[in-house]
Amino acid sequence: MSFYKRIQALQLDDSTNVNLTWEEGVDVHHYTDDYLDEAVVDTGIAQTLAEAVAEGPLYETGNDILDEMRDEGLLDEYERGSEDFTNFVAEVIATEHWNYDWLDYSTEKYDHKRGFTTFTLDFDVKASDLKDHPDAFIGWTASVRTENGTLTLDA
Repeated sequence: MSFYKRIQALQLDDSTNVNLTWEEGVDVHHYTDDYLDEAVVDTGIAQTLAEAVAEGPLYETGNDILDEMRDEGLLDEYERGSEDFTNFVAEVIATEHWNYDWLDYSTEKYDHKRGFTTFTLDFDVKASDLKDHPDAFIGWTASVRTENGTLTLDA
């Protein structure tokens, strides 16, 4: 059963919040200045975040990340009609993440050189926002608060 069908089977009110999270990590050599850039590439987080904010429900309902990119002029170079907006946004995220708070991450240091960096993305959407995009957020984890407690589903 697909992720959306499982959400739908819960018969949630359209206004119910669905919390979506994505987490990915990678081994790093944290003593280098560019370890975070390498982790961004190795985990694919820039593309994952771009797909979340530049397509589907978060794009249609609006989100702070794209608003900030627009306000800061980071999307000015995008050529409208090129049909590559998501990849453009991913490139902006990959190159500009140092200057903005788009990526939550933590690095567990095993010793003075090696460690593990984990990125986490977290968004809330209304159940109704998922109706038109049943294939959005595949690979994410959804949590829904119900009268019987919080239910967690892997997409």
